[in-house]
Amino acid sequence: MDLGLANKRAIVTGGSRGIGMAIADSLLKDGASIATCARGQEALERTIGHWRDQGATAFGSAVDVSDAEAFASWFESAVKQLGGLDIFVSNVTSMNQYQGIERWKQAFEADLLQHIRATELALPHLKQGNSPSIVYIASIASIMTANMPTETEYGAMKAALISYATQLANKLGKDNIRVNLVSPGPIYHENGFWQGVEKHKPDLFKRAAALSVFNRLGTSQEVANAAVFLASPAASNITGANLRVDGGTIKNVNF
Repeated sequence: MDLGLANKRAIVTGGSRGIGMAIADSLLKDGASIATCARGQEALERTIGHWRDQGATAFGSAVDVSDAEAFASWFESAVKQLGGLDIFVSNVTSMNQYQGIERWKQAFEADLLQHIRATELALPHLKQGNSPSIVYIASIASIMTANMPTETEYGAMKAALISYATQLANKLGKDNIRVNLVSPGPIYHENGFWQGVEKHKPDLFKRAAALSVFNRLGTSQEVANAAVFLASPAASNITGANLRVDGGTIKNVNF
């Protein structure tokens, strides 16, 4: 299937590793140009260099998305480098090292507010874009009532993100901007959270894998496949959707 991504201009946050890198890589392979950001300069430069060596049009620099001024400056620069914006994939998150109320504040910033802030930056450009679309990376933690203790705040913020995004889809229909979400289950990638669990808590890793009907964790590429499709013109009549990529981990009817 031709997804119609040739010459599309996309921003993907958090593109130096994991899900974000897989999404950016897939967009590039289908002919889009991308700009991305991450906190780690070294990993980002290595990733951008790899893409450019393959002939792709890719831009990126290190920035902390929680720094509103720095992120706004980076975003405008990225749009300028791309020559406009057609696709925005809001993916980035961060590990929460706090406790108590400070943990809630960090979760609010990392898993909700920064997505909203980035959206406000993207919208003026998307309204001038070609078949514009937004994709948010959420999580099945948003609907689970038995999350791990470390995901209590994370799940609540992802639930808020899903509500925000689906309301936005309704509001932006008049501008022909589509808004969708992908909600992954546990995703395994190199140097990721679940690789650490596999190494240090193998019993927990096995229990998590067993929740899937396939008895395994998902991959970043499997999430990217869903996100890139939803971002593409091939999904032109899909908006307000929340697509689970969880191997059937959630056992309910998904109306």
